[in-house]
Amino acid sequence: MGEVFIPLGGAGGKSRGSVATLDGNTPFANRGATLSLPLPAGTYKKSLTTPSTSYGDGKNAEVTLSKELLKKMALNAFGIASITNFSLSMFAHKQVRLTWANPSQGLWSGTHFVFKYDSMPTSITDGFMQVDSADVYYTTTALQERQLYVRAYNYVTTNEGRWYDSGNVSSAIQVTGISGSVTFGAGAGTWTVPANVRRVRYILVGRGGDGGWGNYYVPGGGGGGGYFTTGYMDVTPGQNIPWVIPTVKEQSTSFNGVVANAGHMPAQAGFSRGDNGHTAGGGDGGSGGGAWGGTPGTNGNDGVGATNQVNIGSRRDKEYVWLYGCTPGIGQHSPTTGFNGVLYSSGGYAGSKGSRAQGAPGTNGLGNGGNGASHGGIGIGLDGGNGGTGCIYIAWGSAMNDGS
Repeated sequence: MGEVFIPLGGAGGKSRGSVATLDGNTPFANRGATLSLPLPAGTYKKSLTTPSTSYGDGKNAEVTLSKELLKKMALNAFGIASITNFSLSMFAHKQVRLTWANPSQGLWSGTHFVFKYDSMPTSITDGFMQVDSADVYYTTTALQERQLYVRAYNYVTTNEGRWYDSGNVSSAIQVTGISGSVTFGAGAGTWTVPANVRRVRYILVGRGGDGGWGNYYVPGGGGGGGYFTTGYMDVTPGQNIPWVIPTVKEQSTSFNGVVANAGHMPAQAGFSRGDNGHTAGGGDGGSGGGAWGGTPGTNGNDGVGATNQVNIGSRRDKEYVWLYGCTPGIGQHSPTTGFNGVLYSSGGYAGSKGSRAQGAPGTNGLGNGGNGASHGGIGIGLDGGNGGTGCIYIAWGSAMNDGS
């Protein structure tokens, strides 16, 4: 620590001692308008190291004060202004908000906050985190679910660095998680964001496509699974968010402007002869529907395989006819398994040849494609199964399964 020299006046011929050095441990008294400190006992002589003629008679002795002592005296006399109304509160999942009021007058440059688990900090470095602020609030990132202690050290900035107060302001709080989830099925409504929830993770699944109908010896293909989308959204506690999950085909699931489209029914195609049509291919969607003779896609993949011809007529005069457009459905080529571990948006199965039956519906709430109708005769067959309705899944806190 540097030193400051102060001359001591006196009569010229008097015996004077050598330099008096007062370090940071020297006691002093604050008397209001003045500060008093003792000098070491002894006699004093004229200073030979730094004689001065600009003050007194030029025969002055001197006192050396450490800057640490001057600092203590200045802080004792004038003090550092302090923040007030300091408090901690839960802001979001494992996040704490600090709020306070800054001083309106006095010596103050900012506040140094020290964070520590399980016990109160005892110094400006005794903690796992330190934050400096001249604002009126601070929000932490995600913390551990433990007892949190925060001490506030007010400071002034000088050309010798910062001067801190003794940290008389502090507070504590138990850090808690704010977790949960909600699932919506077919319908429409408004979701109100719970208290202290500021970020959610969502899954949206569109309605599955209907299965294809049977016709002219050809069964229907499977409908495509509903399209799948997932992501994060910043929200505000108490915010009302509209949502829609349709039961009508080709309509989209929506949540606060985010959309998941419906999967598609197999497209109508034709034969190599005649005017008859068929829907034996797979519908496109989140996962592709299965074409006749193939299998549907799952987890965002295309359907696989297809039959390209059909034999028609009686046992004695069978004829093979080519099928145009009998191709498997195309998936979205990104996974349709949610962060909750549920597999959504699977494609529907094609019907079979040799029987006559309506296709089974896709699973509601998962957005699966409907199965195609089974058909084996020359006439018009039955319809395919309806696509399953989609869903919306919303999670916050630890339920987001991302380590939050």
